[in-house]
Amino acid sequence: MSGYGRRVSRPLEIAACRSVCAWDATGQELDGEELFACAGCGSEWVPSEPWTPIDWTGQVPDAVQRARERRGRG
Repeated sequence: MSGYGRRVSRPLEIAACRSVCAWDATGQELDGEELFACAGCGSEWVPSEPWTPIDWTGQVPDAVQRARERRGRG
């Protein structure tokens, strides 16, 4: 279940941060949501999650920001 109570069919991958974060869309969906992954550690994120991934630069990646805006949480 994601942080806002939306059920997903499998748990998201969560790995320890290695400070080399590079988040981008995977081209896949998980239960109708765009699935994102970190190239640095393999963690995953969907827009219904209550947290927002950031890259190693400290910035929210453009693709992540667009997904949040589509969900009304820009």
